[in-house]
Amino acid sequence: MRTEFLLLACYERPLIPLRTFCEDIMGIKLQTARNRIAAGTFPVPLTRTGSSPMVHVSDAAKYIDDQRESSKEA
Repeated sequence: MRTEFLLLACYERPLIPLRTFCEDIMGIKLQTARNRIAAGTFPVPLTRTGSSPMVHVSDAAKYIDDQRESSKEA
């Protein structure tokens, strides 16, 4: 839950633009994300506001926490 609050404090809104999520959190380029979305392998669900794909902070926080847990296991 702390990760979600930190993301809310950082981005000051509950939805993060896909480009920002990719660059800031995943460390990948937007085109790589689009390729993964098309292939059905993108790790978080997307929400659309108008034509802009967005990631909800809850999903972003879960992604970060899951990455942390998987790195502990390795």
